[in-house]
Amino acid sequence: MVNYYIKLAWLSLRKTPLLSFLMVSTIAIGIAAAMVTITVGYMMAQDPLPHKSDRVAMVHLNSWDPMQPYGYRRNGKNDIPSTLTYQDAMALLHANKADKHTLFAQFSDMIRAASADIRDAQLHPVRSTTRDFFDMFGAPFIFGGTWSEEADLNGEQVLVLSKHENDRIFGGENSIGKELLIGTLLYRVVGVIDDWQPTPRFYTHRYLMYQPTLKYFVPLESQIRNELFSPTSMGWSCWGDAPNSTLADLLVSECVWIHMWVEFDSVAKKDDYFGFMSDYSEEQRKIGRFARPEPNRLMTVPEYLKMEGALSNENIMGIGFALAFLLACLCNVMSLMMTKFHGKGGEIGLRRAVGANKKDIIIQFGFESVFIGLVGGIIGLLLAQAGLSVLAEMFSNMHQNVMTMDIYLMLGTIGLAVSTSVLFGLWPIYRASQIQPSSQLKSL
Repeated sequence: MVNYYIKLAWLSLRKTPLLSFLMVSTIAIGIAAAMVTITVGYMMAQDPLPHKSDRVAMVHLNSWDPMQPYGYRRNGKNDIPSTLTYQDAMALLHANKADKHTLFAQFSDMIRAASADIRDAQLHPVRSTTRDFFDMFGAPFIFGGTWSEEADLNGEQVLVLSKHENDRIFGGENSIGKELLIGTLLYRVVGVIDDWQPTPRFYTHRYLMYQPTLKYFVPLESQIRNELFSPTSMGWSCWGDAPNSTLADLLVSECVWIHMWVEFDSVAKKDDYFGFMSDYSEEQRKIGRFARPEPNRLMTVPEYLKMEGALSNENIMGIGFALAFLLACLCNVMSLMMTKFHGKGGEIGLRRAVGANKKDIIIQFGFESVFIGLVGGIIGLLLAQAGLSVLAEMFSNMHQNVMTMDIYLMLGTIGLAVSTSVLFGLWPIYRASQIQPSSQLKSL
């Protein structure tokens, strides 16, 4: 019986090719526009650590200038830095009050394989961090692993690189033990991480959350001991006596430049850690620091993303406009269905005269609505993919994950097209089922 109704739907679409084309194309365009904006919004608002985001938190200490605030939040309130001074970061790290600690900063330098010509060197940003970075944030390794605790403490010249750079420099082979030059310093490869892009890249600044992950990682202590200092790429903010031109000056200054995240085995430990932060701040206040009134913050991943506006009001408005456009398209489709089904009055009257009841007519045109939505959804999905590809080219600074549909969004696209086609076809179908056979047979 299903095959019979599918055949009727196909024959009906073929009999009115222009109306069928208009209905399918209208749904396809509306669905494509809606799903492009929904995809971007959905990917930007995902929980990047769904299994432990409530146990991983970012440390914010208010060590800023007592005379003026660090800045202002969207609600107009005074803000505090999201990064720490070197002395505060080291104090919290060595106190060892959390189960895992990740500190990180950044610098830039020329990088090449030890055996390559100096002309092959390329300038790259480098993430200087602690060994817990990879485990805390879920970076998967394909070769090797993170460096040892001794390398963390002693600042050994070891590094982890991305699969992309391993493919480029070493042809994709296992590069563990091979060496790279960062500037003039020889670093040994201890790990290669697979393609990895948290979306959003929650652990850094808001304006970097949708950019690609850095490709090189070295111990933070290695940067300190080797005085790897690139002021234009390190993202530091200062008050008071700013550093002149050396990393040593930065270490003893009140400049904030180190991100710190902590992880706990249980949510309850988060409150204990915040108490520890408060005690530390009180100790610093007694020696003349931490004079501002704004409180410290210990923010879980969802809290930090919400504060930073990972999904902006502009994105929400864009989704609203896209859905409004889809609604307008569906209203047009409903009007076209009314025209199409009204034009089939003679056929409906004939079917009713030979024994079909209202239920049969509803099922027949219901299948036709499903068919229109299915074809429109498939075409809309293809158009949406094309639109996302164009956006990826236009916004090449953003990682392609933001412009990529996952399987749930693909299935959702088809489901949205079919369900809305049926929903907006209910009224035309109802009107068609009410056609009286006697009034139509007279005109045949």
